[in-house]
Amino acid sequence: MALGELKKMQLAAYTGPDFQHEIPKCTYDVLINPESYSLAYGIETNDITGIGASENIRSYRVRPPQNMTFKFVFDGSGVVQRGGGGLLSGLAVPGLPSKKPDVVEDFNNFKNVVYNFNNETHAPRYVQLRWGPLIYNCQLVQMTVNFKLFKPDGTPVRAEANCTFQSVIDPKTLWLKQNLHSPDLSRIRTVMEGDTLPLLCFREYGDSKYYYQVARVNKLNNFKELTAGMKLIFPPIAK
Repeated sequence: MALGELKKMQLAAYTGPDFQHEIPKCTYDVLINPESYSLAYGIETNDITGIGASENIRSYRVRPPQNMTFKFVFDGSGVVQRGGGGLLSGLAVPGLPSKKPDVVEDFNNFKNVVYNFNNETHAPRYVQLRWGPLIYNCQLVQMTVNFKLFKPDGTPVRAEANCTFQSVIDPKTLWLKQNLHSPDLSRIRTVMEGDTLPLLCFREYGDSKYYYQVARVNKLNNFKELTAGMKLIFPPIAK
């Protein structure tokens, strides 16, 4: 599926901060697309106090990782359906299915992707958020879950998870982002199953917006139709 056609937000787990190795069968498609998301930027400074000075002098130290906040909804009432029940856009539709979703099971599937440890690396999983043009490499740093609307036996019918993800940029990608003019950037990559041109550009340059230039260099008539096994050239791109 081409990146621009992804109508439901998807979260995929990766083994490392380079986001080159996706964990098989460890993805989660949200039931309802978030209404909004927020980005938090910050700057850290050092306070320097001179002898006899009346005020501190601040000097730039570093930019901390960017944070992104979402609210995810888990619904077991049956009003909201997955798949082909008219919910491709993430909007609720009337009609109750015969088998209603299990909120606890659905939440555990979500938690398995964003929170559980990777058994091989013994570290929290790295997560890639994919939604339309958005590709965000990150790790979960905080999650608060509110269960509400319970059945008589105490089974929750609805839950909301407020999640904060912190941006992850591995040293190689950070260097590439700061040195996009470098002649060492030219690379040839083999397209894998499920790859899209914006996603490949994000991996190479740290930004998916360069897909048009890469498509032109590789003489692609339709950048949405990539074939597994084909070779693509990723040239230097000036800032």
